[in-house]
Amino acid sequence: MLVRVVEQACPFAHHASMRVAELDEDKGSVTLAMGDDPANLNAFGLVHAGAICGLAETAGGMAIMRHFDPRETLVLNTVFNIRYVHPLRGELRCTARVVEEEARALREDFEREGRADKAMDLKVFGSSRVLVAQAQATYRLIRTPEEYRRYFGA
Repeated sequence: MLVRVVEQACPFAHHASMRVAELDEDKGSVTLAMGDDPANLNAFGLVHAGAICGLAETAGGMAIMRHFDPRETLVLNTVFNIRYVHPLRGELRCTARVVEEEARALREDFEREGRADKAMDLKVFGSSRVLVAQAQATYRLIRTPEEYRRYFGA
């Protein structure tokens, strides 16, 4: 499902050349890669800050979404703070992790309150594990509104 969402269903991720690079069920992690695409560059030939932000935000959301049915639970970013560390060009990667215990707690909050919040620390790396950016994000889980359910089929 995550591959379909990132690589086919999300026009932004598709346009930014994002793909699911790794799913590690044991660690509860999702790694997204953003290809070395000229459309992601700024005027100086470096990866645009907005593209870096989009990669990190999408990776965090996908790490949560892998535990929920998007027809029932919508994952939205509500707070995002990013610090750019090193300008770079080339493929970038971001790994986000939500382990089963965290997902269980989110599910309990969601069932009890009708919503749940999850804060995450995210890091974006370039080749040779060069740290490009660090971010803190908060995601909110809400019931998927009826008009959005059609995006994920029956």
